[in-house]
Amino acid sequence: MKRYGAMNGFFLLVLVILSSNLIAESTAYSLEQCIDFAWEHSTTMSRVNNSLESKQANLEQSKAALLPNLSASVNQSYSTDENYVDSTSGGYWDGSDNSNTNLALSSSLTLFNGLKLINTIRQSKVELSATEQETHFEQDLLSLDVLKAYINVLIAKERLTNSETQLKSSEEQVELSEARKEAGIISNSDYLNIKSQYASDRATMIAAMSTFRINTVSLMQTMNMPLRDTFEIIEPDLNTLLNNQIDVDSNLIYETALGVRPELKTAELNAESAQMEVKIAKADYLPSLTLNGSLESSYSDALDSVDFAEQMENQFKTSVGLRLSIPIFQNLKVKNQVTQASIQAKNTQLELIDLKNNLRKSVEQVCTDLETAYMNYQASLDQFNAEQEAYKLADEMFEQGMINSVDYQTAKNNYVNAENSLNQAKYSVLLQSRILSFYKGESITF
Repeated sequence: MKRYGAMNGFFLLVLVILSSNLIAESTAYSLEQCIDFAWEHSTTMSRVNNSLESKQANLEQSKAALLPNLSASVNQSYSTDENYVDSTSGGYWDGSDNSNTNLALSSSLTLFNGLKLINTIRQSKVELSATEQETHFEQDLLSLDVLKAYINVLIAKERLTNSETQLKSSEEQVELSEARKEAGIISNSDYLNIKSQYASDRATMIAAMSTFRINTVSLMQTMNMPLRDTFEIIEPDLNTLLNNQIDVDSNLIYETALGVRPELKTAELNAESAQMEVKIAKADYLPSLTLNGSLESSYSDALDSVDFAEQMENQFKTSVGLRLSIPIFQNLKVKNQVTQASIQAKNTQLELIDLKNNLRKSVEQVCTDLETAYMNYQASLDQFNAEQEAYKLADEMFEQGMINSVDYQTAKNNYVNAENSLNQAKYSVLLQSRILSFYKGESITF
């Protein structure tokens, strides 16, 4: 008995562990958690982050260009010549086999080149900031995609719930109608119509189940999450969200968007970078000044009387100098570079103008869509209330035999359609309100 008791305890423990793992895996995701998961696992975000690291490396490289360079060289040569003149000693040797070693250390520092290095650093900083804003923009776009997929799941879930309720109601009606047909209260035709409605509701429920599954998979794919059967989402409090009043003044929202939207900041920074590129190109018109220095020594085995250390000391040379380079004619290369940079700068300004115009259109559109969604919601709510009352009345009249099954089914279908339309209208208001928050620079959340 103790053995069986121990085995039962073991299996109970295993069952508890498996149940806890199942609960952990089926934790429902909020919209914020879905967005965070998408940010972390998106390949698009990974590429943008890689671009950010690349721009950071470019900035470090442009700063390093201000520092002096330093290089060392070693030159080893062998020669065999009957008439040999040693470059180190300047002596003449007849029929020799010689080895020469040259050691050198050199450095140079750019003192002035038309502020080209300074402007390159400034440009690199601007490009890094532009990439940071692009990162925020890509996050916002991905958040919108997750939001739309999330709401599609909520709509599909509502329809599945409604279809299950209607199927259960139809099943009860079939049972009731069968008893009433046997009692002679309703005709066989009415009974068959009720059974037909039940079959139709069952097909509707299966279709709703399929749509819900497809939309759920679509959300997981948008998040770049491996498919799992235990995936669930948290339903928001629709009534509270719908009661929140949202300002739909397009002019005010547009002015707000001008100051917060990352795509605008990116465009402005790109325009600034293009102006820097013009300055960098013009720097080649100006003279450049470079400080150079070197240390050098050599050794030759042709001087047998002098050892290596002594030769290296005797041949040791140092040099320091300034090099001034003045461009006179460069085959119009610099002129064309400046022209191309100026054209690109003009194009970035035009892109900024287009982006602002498109932003205004988008803001006006979403404000209009939100107002329309609110009106549709109110109309759908009124229609739902009316169809609900009509369905209740038809249900009572059908039970009393005052109307036939066709009229009853018509009232029921109108009620179901009104309920689905109302749910669609609710989530349409929710979606448009979140998109409006997106343009105001607010976090996408419920």
